[in-house]
Amino acid sequence: MKTVKVPVTTLETLIEGLESAINVCYNADSNDGNCEKSYPYAVGYSREAMKMIQEQLKSLNKLI
Repeated sequence: MKTVKVPVTTLETLIEGLESAINVCYNADSNDGNCEKSYPYAVGYSREAMKMIQEQLKSLNKLI
């Protein structure tokens, strides 16, 4: 099995990105007037967080 060494800071960034996206989704509320709590905002925020994480994982995969 091939392995890759990941700096702790990179791992923390990936985890924080996922945690932020999860929190935005949990806090989405269609009854709240705050646009940052809207479902479209939650979808867009989460999509961009996942794209960022995907790109970081792809770059780590290239190190193999």
